[in-house]
Amino acid sequence: MRTLLTVLLFAYGALAQTPAKTVPQQGPPPKHLTQGADGHFTANPDPENAEKFEVHVVEKGETLSAISAVVLKNPRLWPQTWEQNEHIINPHWIYPNDKILIRPVTQITEATPPEPPPPPAPPEQTPEPPRARAVPPPPPAQPAPAPVFQLQQRKPVSEIKPQDLYCSGFVRRAEVPKDLLVISKLDVSGGVLSTDSEYVYLSHGSEDGITTGTMYQVIRPTTTITNPVGQTSEQRDLGTHYLDIAQLSVVMTQPDFSLARVIRTCADAIQVGDIMLPFQPLAVPSVARPREFSPTMTVSGDVKGSVVISQAMLLNFGSSALKTSGIIPGVRGGRLASLARGVASEGEIVYIDAGEGQGVKPGDVFVVYRNLAQDKRLYNIPKEAKKLKDVRTAVGELVVLKVEERASTALVTYASDGLSLGDAVERK
Repeated sequence: MRTLLTVLLFAYGALAQTPAKTVPQQGPPPKHLTQGADGHFTANPDPENAEKFEVHVVEKGETLSAISAVVLKNPRLWPQTWEQNEHIINPHWIYPNDKILIRPVTQITEATPPEPPPPPAPPEQTPEPPRARAVPPPPPAQPAPAPVFQLQQRKPVSEIKPQDLYCSGFVRRAEVPKDLLVISKLDVSGGVLSTDSEYVYLSHGSEDGITTGTMYQVIRPTTTITNPVGQTSEQRDLGTHYLDIAQLSVVMTQPDFSLARVIRTCADAIQVGDIMLPFQPLAVPSVARPREFSPTMTVSGDVKGSVVISQAMLLNFGSSALKTSGIIPGVRGGRLASLARGVASEGEIVYIDAGEGQGVKPGDVFVVYRNLAQDKRLYNIPKEAKKLKDVRTAVGELVVLKVEERASTALVTYASDGLSLGDAVERK
């Protein structure tokens, strides 16, 4: 009898450790990683309702069995840990800074028997239902009122995505070091373009301080950005524009070179000759929403500037590997019309000629203004219309993402018209 009881307990304990869902094969590492709110890269989403649980943050080299050995005192209980963390897609692949939810688990040998059920309550006598009363007929339906057309006011979009922060580029006057370069793609075909999950060689190795696991931001200089309305050449020169190309992580080092994996690319692929800077996590203070917007709105105007160019005009410009003309499309004979610097709508990136020198900070909100247009070539405009010469209309809104000495990178969160060169901006 004792032998039979031991076998049953062993079988029940083994069944308790078997997950209700099938454990997938380990397989190769996932290729498409996403970046969490804290900046770490992972294949697993953040857990829901994490505040209701005790949370274990994964450290480098940890596995679910190692975590179970610490929190559950038994590494063989890792299937129960996986069952309790539905956001972990594959238990074989967890990443540093992933969040593991911990719940207390009682092993079968320590469990107390269930309490006996309470005795059933004596049946209650069902009272006699009341007699049904006559229900008066409903009043005749009133005709629905005629719909009234209402023009809903559009609300600015205030959400800032990681793609906006890490792929928006910047305009900087200070020289950016150009010693750490992408020197080749891990490809026998001789290609020079690399994208997500591919590998590239870097010009420095362990003798230069490069270590595995280090993250880098790949950037590419395009051209000098000028402000056509500046009074002097010094005021017109805002600095050199740099495209954000990608983020990568070093996976192997040699004394004089390294190998890195491309984590995420932006609007363009990595090219041989692109330069790199140490990856810096970015954060923009949250902006209140919804925010009212009106064409006639006024703001404090303590900081003023203008839109100088859109990011879209600089993509694929200044390539370090491909032979290009080096000319901004639309710019002919040195003359810059408003549309020659690009047109930006909601969700796109623009650069403005206001920066640290004017006290601009990430998270600042700017309203975009445009003077009232009066084209005398098409219409006979009364002479009294000159009274409206200085009347302006609010046409858009910007949220600042990055700030440099004389220029800032901004996300267009609202636009009633395409924003372009010369549109005035004032801080809200």
